[in-house]
Amino acid sequence: MLACGKTEKQSKQVAREPSEIIRKSIPTNDFSLVLDDMTIKEEANQIDHRHKYKVLELIGDSLHTTSKGWQSVNKTFFVKHQNDLGMEIMSRHNGKSSFTAQPVGFGWAIGNEKHGEWVDASKDSTATNTAGTTHHRTWRTHSTSPFFWLWLGSRRSIFRNDYNSYRSYNGAGQSYYGKNSSNNTYAYGTRSDYQKKTRPSFFSRRQNNSSSWNSLNKKSSRNSSRYNNGSSTRSRSGGIGK
Repeated sequence: MLACGKTEKQSKQVAREPSEIIRKSIPTNDFSLVLDDMTIKEEANQIDHRHKYKVLELIGDSLHTTSKGWQSVNKTFFVKHQNDLGMEIMSRHNGKSSFTAQPVGFGWAIGNEKHGEWVDASKDSTATNTAGTTHHRTWRTHSTSPFFWLWLGSRRSIFRNDYNSYRSYNGAGQSYYGKNSSNNTYAYGTRSDYQKKTRPSFFSRRQNNSSSWNSLNKKSSRNSSRYNNGSSTRSRSGGIGK
């Protein structure tokens, strides 16, 4: 009970996570599910945790992008992915499924020589952030690849040493959030400068509803045993570059 005598609002429950429903609806094609937005809605007698998704599906030789509007998710799933804005939270490529949050494309497109190559940063015409990093190599996607427009639209440089670090963490089942060498902040996910610049509406909305967001983790230590393996991954991944 709350101090004022009112019953504490319960979190809305869903029988099946929308992400799982989406996965089941794509039985054969390669795909990635990207967390595109998050919000918390306080209703009359419950709290509704919601996600928006983008589905990247490879159909033949083309990459199709589909947006999925607001959908309710369970609180435990919401807490698990609160740091994963703009990242893949589920994927299946080359017959292998992944449920570890990761930067988009790192597990299936980046490093795949069928779709691109590593080049000196100074030779990559699509790179927009190469100051002081000319000794690095960046990923350049072939213009004939179905993923070309995806990377061109993001305007993000992907460096070889960053990708190598990702592979180490992913191999250990841990999410990789990278770091910006200039200011030692996160490079991917909710806590990154990139997301703050590209999704201002999310951060404004979260600030306006800060009390709900601040309460997300109050019981996380007591309930940690109830989470799936991804929650333990998150606890190990709190530092820069994890």
